[in-house]
Amino acid sequence: MIGGPMRLRGLAVLVLVLTVLAGCEAPRPAPDPRAVVDSALAALAAEPAVAYRLPDATLTVTRGGLVEGRIPLRGEHVKALRVGGALYVFASPAYWQAQGMSAARAARFGGQWTRADRGMPFDPGRALAPQVVAAALRAALPAGALPVRAGDAVDLAGLRVSTTVPHRVLSFPPAFLGPVAAELGSPEVQLDDDVHLDDLRTRLDEGVAGLGQPLIAGPAIAANVTGHDLRCTTGGACTDSVRVDNRLLGTAPGVLARVVFTSTVTSDALGARTCARELVLPLDTPADIACSVRFTLPRTDGATRIHAAPTVTAEPVAVVDPDALRRDVAAELGP
Repeated sequence: MIGGPMRLRGLAVLVLVLTVLAGCEAPRPAPDPRAVVDSALAALAAEPAVAYRLPDATLTVTRGGLVEGRIPLRGEHVKALRVGGALYVFASPAYWQAQGMSAARAARFGGQWTRADRGMPFDPGRALAPQVVAAALRAALPAGALPVRAGDAVDLAGLRVSTTVPHRVLSFPPAFLGPVAAELGSPEVQLDDDVHLDDLRTRLDEGVAGLGQPLIAGPAIAANVTGHDLRCTTGGACTDSVRVDNRLLGTAPGVLARVVFTSTVTSDALGARTCARELVLPLDTPADIACSVRFTLPRTDGATRIHAAPTVTAEPVAVVDPDALRRDVAAELGP
């Protein structure tokens, strides 16, 4: 009977000793901060998409260069959509005028989607793809910089990464991106790698559906009136017709000419009436365009002199195939 309790006491002592020994194990050493940074940059390079958070703006960029969101540029937030290898932006007339456009031309570009062959300081689909940013951050880190603990993060020369596994880049100074930095207007860029690809695809598809027929920033269209004819009836209706040709100044793929014809028809006795017509034409293709006005004739008989002042403007517009663009999105983000 004595052996049983003694064995139990011995077992209790053994358990106590093991517990004490376990409590005395040396703590695991903290991970090397530079290894943490390296792990975070490797994870960033492998991300399928990253959301960059800037003052009052978020821009999402994928590995393949798809872009959706807003960029703070020169005092305003420019909407951006990059699909099919082309960057489309939605900006105000003031933005385009700041790029060197005349006020009249900037007014036509403002408030609608524009394919930015020019007029943007950088292409976010190229400059901000996750793997590109990871490489730029790695190259920009000063060799002698010392990491500093900041709560649950490590700060290395302004690059902040999480110390929890998996390590993630939390933010960085835009100066690490080189010339792009001056355009972002922020002392810090925050990252969110938890991008829901299904939601992103929905936003991209909605953006494609809203593109319409964007103008193109970069080239220009020269339009010339080569024929003009004004005809009026005794009932007061006048039709002004012009023949217009167009040609592209500069080079650009997938371009059509949007021609706007405006005519002011004036009568010495009846005043002036204005009409307008818009056509989208293939390049280097002459076309006849007409618009009509109607005067209210007086009850008394008489004659009046009528003349017309036609004006023609033209802008390059992009050929957009929404189905092809949606397939481009699906090819990267999945059906």
